[in-house]
Amino acid sequence: MEVVHQDNSISRDARVFAAKTARSIAEIQQSVNNMADVLVFLEVLGYDDRTAEKNGFANLHELAKYVYNFVDAYDDRDDKEAAGSFEVEVPSAKKRLAESLSMIFPWLGSLILLFVTGVSLWMAWGLPADVTTAFLAGVFLGLVVTEGLLQNYHRLFSFYYSQTNIGEVKRSIKRSYALAGIILSATVAVIYGVCVVANIPLELAAIASVSTVTISLHRVSYVIMYALKKLGHLAISYAGAFAALIAVFFLMPSLMPDVTVRYFAALGSAFAVLSGFAIYHHYKIMGNSSASIVAKGAPHFYSPLSVNDNTIISRFAVQVWECLPYFIYGTFYFVLLFADRIISWFFNPATVAAANGTILPLSFNSTYHIGADLALLVVLPTAIMQYILTSPIYALVHNRAVTLKVSESRKIDLFLKHSYKKIMVASIMVSVAGAVMLNLVAPPIITHLGGSSVSMRILAFASAGAVFLSVFAANGVFMIFLGRAKALATVALASALVVSIGGIVLAQSGFENIVIAYLAATIIAAIASTAIMRRTIKQAGSWLFARYI
Repeated sequence: MEVVHQDNSISRDARVFAAKTARSIAEIQQSVNNMADVLVFLEVLGYDDRTAEKNGFANLHELAKYVYNFVDAYDDRDDKEAAGSFEVEVPSAKKRLAESLSMIFPWLGSLILLFVTGVSLWMAWGLPADVTTAFLAGVFLGLVVTEGLLQNYHRLFSFYYSQTNIGEVKRSIKRSYALAGIILSATVAVIYGVCVVANIPLELAAIASVSTVTISLHRVSYVIMYALKKLGHLAISYAGAFAALIAVFFLMPSLMPDVTVRYFAALGSAFAVLSGFAIYHHYKIMGNSSASIVAKGAPHFYSPLSVNDNTIISRFAVQVWECLPYFIYGTFYFVLLFADRIISWFFNPATVAAANGTILPLSFNSTYHIGADLALLVVLPTAIMQYILTSPIYALVHNRAVTLKVSESRKIDLFLKHSYKKIMVASIMVSVAGAVMLNLVAPPIITHLGGSSVSMRILAFASAGAVFLSVFAANGVFMIFLGRAKALATVALASALVVSIGGIVLAQSGFENIVIAYLAATIIAAIASTAIMRRTIKQAGSWLFARYI
């Protein structure tokens, strides 16, 4: 800071008065950068020429000139003190790693089962082919129809919970379950309608419906646990569920000799274990009429004295409309991820007959799944890395925003550009390394799983697609953060159409060619999202402040 030489012609009392005046101005307005502003604030404080003369200055202009020379000293000190009270805690790398592992624990557990038991990623082993097809069709259908709802539910719950608006938190829970009920009712009706038209046994329709409903209810019920980051409860729940599933299926063959009955009993026990903590957290929130759930470190004026249910009722239709881009993105992201697998079922040369002799129009394609599901291994370490790097960005940007002056806002742009570049480079490096390593070690694994050279070829294309999918996911994080959800939804929709339409066309020459459509769709998603982000990141700070301020 520039050293101001003391004017010996000014008395000590005058200097004390000027120091108090400078402090008053700094408390009113930070970052005063010209003498005219000082003069204006002196007038706001009620000072005039007579006040200045009374305290040892010729007039108000001379007082403003003198104060301007050192007002920044108080401004700098107060900036730091104020910024410290508003800064958000940045989670440590160790904590972010634990959170990322908890978030993807279900996928990790499924992959462990895949390698230990040598069965499908979706844990449907030893079942009749028609039962397997019906069960897994319901699983995929449940994943797709609920992902958009989960995007909306998570955003609304997190938003109102952070405000300690418990009344609206409860309403968001009830409304989300009501919407889930409507979606699932329509889905089950479609399942039965298709089965009636195609002469598929209603027993298979029931299996598909039960798997759709259970996977959907499980995912919806866990939104609260993921939003609150109950890491220990998540790990315990999934570990207990996997243990229950394996124990019931492998240790009770004498009690339940029928493999189908035993398998669904194992799934039922796993679902019961998973529901335990979910029920507890729902009861904890819905059972409280008043609670203190204020975010740690929130400013005192943000913290309500009490929390109750008597809050203004929001309009759910408006909330759904505002969250529609996230709904579309979530739904079609899963279509992009799984559409090729479902299409392969329709073009599976190994047809399946139902119990009544009807040839099913689709059948689980294990040859395709072995290659395509293994490729997901590329995504998992990349997802962990992306979470570790991106999860603290909001806190870091927030802390910079409260300490930087308006004239230094360019530093926010530079920080966001650097963060985006770092996450993109890391995503490409980790995913490419994972794809190369996977293809090198895959042959014995595919043989162990009962695959073939066709599965190996599918793995090669699917792992390349996983690299581009990782790029799309990295872009997606920043696009949501900077408020480009509509553009992200458009990219996801277009990519889903490419894999769906392209997969059907290419499947005419062999189901193994469907993976080419998947690769093309991921390339389009990566390129389109990168092009959007290249334009957005040039004014990242403007996009950020336009959304959050």
